[in-house]
Amino acid sequence: MRGCVMLLTVAAAALAQEAPVGSSAQPGATVSSGVPLRVALERRVAIRRVGEPIEGRLVDPVYVFDRVALPAGSVVEGHIAEIGGVPASRRFSAILSGNFTPPRQVRARFDALVFSDGSRLSLRTSLSRGTAHTIRIVKPRKPKEGRTPILAFRAPGKMSRLKSTLFGMLPYHRQAWPAGTLFNSVLQEPLSGPAAQTDSPAVAENEAQEVSARLLTSISSATARRGAPVEAAVTRPLFSTEHRLLIPEGARLVGDVVMAQPARRFHRNGKVLFVFRQIDLPGGSLQGIQGYLEGMEADFDAHLALDPEGAAHATSPKTRFIFPAIAMAVAGLSFHQDYNAQGVPDQDIGGRAESGAVGLGLIGTLLAQTSRTLASSIAFTGAGFSVYSTFIARGEDVVLPVNTPVKVSLGAAFGARPAGASMSRDAAGTRACATGQ
Repeated sequence: MRGCVMLLTVAAAALAQEAPVGSSAQPGATVSSGVPLRVALERRVAIRRVGEPIEGRLVDPVYVFDRVALPAGSVVEGHIAEIGGVPASRRFSAILSGNFTPPRQVRARFDALVFSDGSRLSLRTSLSRGTAHTIRIVKPRKPKEGRTPILAFRAPGKMSRLKSTLFGMLPYHRQAWPAGTLFNSVLQEPLSGPAAQTDSPAVAENEAQEVSARLLTSISSATARRGAPVEAAVTRPLFSTEHRLLIPEGARLVGDVVMAQPARRFHRNGKVLFVFRQIDLPGGSLQGIQGYLEGMEADFDAHLALDPEGAAHATSPKTRFIFPAIAMAVAGLSFHQDYNAQGVPDQDIGGRAESGAVGLGLIGTLLAQTSRTLASSIAFTGAGFSVYSTFIARGEDVVLPVNTPVKVSLGAAFGARPAGASMSRDAAGTRACATGQ
């Protein structure tokens, strides 16, 4: 008890003196369990067997309070830990499309961290699935602001997507993780890093203060309700222009859902808007803010975007109209009958193959050769299903899982904070005493 009182006294003195964050050397930093490591593969990895070694690098540095505990670029070693099966329904659907090797659910686990000086740390992470293409999404800004979206990872180019599509169309092909595949692997045990570093602190801007955070609450437009609580944890400390610590890593952003609109029929996509209203700083101090979503990272294939108010919504690519148009054209032409020079109806193998392909893929191509009537039936069935799924079916919901990286603007409320209200490392100890940690 006496130790807690002394620690509270030291914390109060530190705040009263308005001391900036010092650079006193620390013997090391312990990263808590539950913190995700964002690891990107450096090269393509073919999925062959469980235990196959993989290697990647930390995409983002991991901070502890105000210090870098695990620097970005550190090598992370792991292995393929689980290769799941394929549900019967998905396998059957893939076979109808001519794909005899549908993708399986493959997960990786990481075991070791290698620093630039060659030192190694053993670690244990949860199983994680890889995301092939991850991009950073920001809300539209006015031209005068002069700020453009920054890609967390380069979006797949046209040639890359064409190669992936053609490769995936082969009846038999080996499943693989392409280079750049990103894993969010959560630490299952605390990790003690090397001596903490203070390089490259995040500096607050004069006009708009933004913090990097990760969601602690899973959000889906299908299930979210107005007023539902939302929490996030700051992942990168924020400093003032005078290098005073304003917000340390680990501070909690607390807010709620303002608007949630689930996906609806006629391909109307979902939308969700949430706002952070308080920040819980170490030491138990709460401060009111107006925190709006400025950016986030998501799977390229999820087709997510942000509107000017910071609401996340799903978008529908314009290319989705191509296949229905082709299917309807092929279905219409399936009634056309060609005749040879002797006036005998032509068998039209190619036309029947097209009619069968738009309905049942490879299986339809073979079945359509039996009769023109069956070929037309398959073509119209495929065209009808394509039109339904493109124009009438339910749209896509917004899904932001736990640990989704987000960028949050704090607004003028936090900017009005007194200049002397900087944080110190000692202040963090008050919460530990209060909670008995």
